[in-house]
Amino acid sequence: MPQTLPLNSYDEWSPLQEVIVGSAEHYTAHHVDTSFQLFYYDNVTPDPASGGGQDLLQIPQQLVDELNEDVTGLAEALAACGVTVHRPATPDKDIGIRSPFWDARATPALNVRDNTIILGDTIVETAPHVRARIFENDLLKPVLYRYFEDGARWQSMPRPALARGSLDTAYFTRQGIDVTHVTDTDTALPLDGLGLELIFDGAQCMRLGRDVLVNAANYNHQLALRWLRQTLPHLRFHLLDAIADSHIDSVVVPLRPGLMLLREPKYLSYLPKAMQAWDVIYPPAMDEGAFPDYTDFGFNIASRYIDMNVLSVDEHTVVVNSLYPELIRVLEDRGFTVVPVRHRHRRLAGGGFHCFTLDTVRAGACEDYLN
Repeated sequence: MPQTLPLNSYDEWSPLQEVIVGSAEHYTAHHVDTSFQLFYYDNVTPDPASGGGQDLLQIPQQLVDELNEDVTGLAEALAACGVTVHRPATPDKDIGIRSPFWDARATPALNVRDNTIILGDTIVETAPHVRARIFENDLLKPVLYRYFEDGARWQSMPRPALARGSLDTAYFTRQGIDVTHVTDTDTALPLDGLGLELIFDGAQCMRLGRDVLVNAANYNHQLALRWLRQTLPHLRFHLLDAIADSHIDSVVVPLRPGLMLLREPKYLSYLPKAMQAWDVIYPPAMDEGAFPDYTDFGFNIASRYIDMNVLSVDEHTVVVNSLYPELIRVLEDRGFTVVPVRHRHRRLAGGGFHCFTLDTVRAGACEDYLN
């Protein structure tokens, strides 16, 4: 395993030195329970499964193999840029997991951005929305412990029970969306007296030095924002009030101080006032025909905006899906060096290059970018 530098990652754009790239090994099925459907509701509507939380939606092995090829290509491209690449551990088979309240098929550590945030010299393990992901971070621990032994701080949000009734459906209710057909089929057991829990993913954050954007779309997320502010008082956490249902790295992606990718102009008003004055690149629209069709066996769990989920190597170099040449041209016209990497099954895997990576060492510091 490569040697590690001291943990240091405050932003999304300063020179990238070390990164964890996820693994799709044994990503052979989606466990389609209530926690999965509510998390991906906008993309998996209408309900893709019948019979409640025991259903597994199988992913054909050819697509798993192709996904692994593309993730390997990402790791190789980053290494060619001089970045030290770490990989999570991989189990040797599909793993079933069980709590006192539910059973699930475990998800591999592919979208490693989701269950961890690196905030400067601090590892923050988050509180997963999806039951199948509750032990996913264990696969990162061989790497994370090396940073801890080198002096990194390590904090963990309270682990959610994810029992029946833990998830807040307020985001859907405010939009007039009825999800009772999902919640009524939840086979998980309740935990008396628990109510709504602190539930949150790392990809609901975007880091800008001392300032961190935090999307909170429901009470689960609001509890997490409160925890972050209490636990890391030296940072400024800015509420993005339901800019999305959960993850924001296909909505707003800072490329360097003063410049960002933004999905559409309507999202400007959600951002801090200082950030609203930044220069904006709006990515070219993608239509459904630009993506593989999975309707014969499954569904899309990421939106058609997933290809703006890019990863910056530094302020002038960006890793972009080679299958999105329209965005590549836009970025090159703005003076960026683009590293094109193929990613075919991004809507099936639920993530892009930002999702698949956890940048553990960047050259930046805890600077003020929003003053």
